[in-house]
Amino acid sequence: MVFSVERLGRSLKINNHQTSEALSASLKNFRSQLSNFLNQLVLKSEIPESEYLSLPWFHHCYDMLHMSNKSFAKLVVDIDYPMSKWGNAATEEYLNYSFNLLELLNSISSSLSHLSQAKLELSHALSHVPNSPSYAIHRLKKIQLKGPRNNFKVEILAKSEEIVCSKKERVILQALLVMKSTGLWVLGLVLSGLCSDHIKPSVALLDDSLPEGVESRLCKLIIEKKGVMEEVKELNNAVAHLAEVTPSERWKDAAKDMEKRLEVLENSILGIEKQTNYLFSEFLAARDKLLDYFRHYKT
Repeated sequence: MVFSVERLGRSLKINNHQTSEALSASLKNFRSQLSNFLNQLVLKSEIPESEYLSLPWFHHCYDMLHMSNKSFAKLVVDIDYPMSKWGNAATEEYLNYSFNLLELLNSISSSLSHLSQAKLELSHALSHVPNSPSYAIHRLKKIQLKGPRNNFKVEILAKSEEIVCSKKERVILQALLVMKSTGLWVLGLVLSGLCSDHIKPSVALLDDSLPEGVESRLCKLIIEKKGVMEEVKELNNAVAHLAEVTPSERWKDAAKDMEKRLEVLENSILGIEKQTNYLFSEFLAARDKLLDYFRHYKT
């Protein structure tokens, strides 16, 4: 009987050790996946550096966030720790993380609304070129991008080792730290292209998320582009060109070029708006689901 108890004790220790190793391996795999996503976004993008802050690159940013969400969902399944089992710490941190992202997405939507209104005003001015060119030129103004009114204050997750929780919950907390850092950084890049000034991401990337120097190089590149969305930059150039030419210098051609740029910007706004709304709905649905679980299982 004593032998059986001792064997049982050793078996429990071995199983506990194996469980810890499995949890660590799942977390390591998750972190590796997010690091790869960032590498693809920054280093292996099909878009050249000259086209950063353009619509195609923004799509890459949103794709990276969607893939991150899928990887996090897979992690939850792999460690067998569904939302319905989460403790207070994981629940609170996910709500905090998703709230920060929803706030950034709202700012992106607000910036898109301003951009859309500015585009309409330019379209109206352009419509007067054939009959009243002087009036049209007077009304043609370059788009001035506006930054968000909110100053984002992101609360950094406390070290999970300092929180009393289960091993599985600690894995979720550590994964959320990675999610928060990368998610806010990527959305900060999107917002920087829709605002007048470069928006430096509120949270620094984890040290091993990207090769050394890549993050600073990307931020420097965006600053050099003055944080202006590529499609807006091209439209503003067309506006300036139309304002400079005289009727004898092919006003009609300059007006057609500007009309083309307006159409490109409109498609860009619609594309970013669609991605933003989808991601917003995705996070909102996850928050509602988590809150439902919390109310049901904690009461």
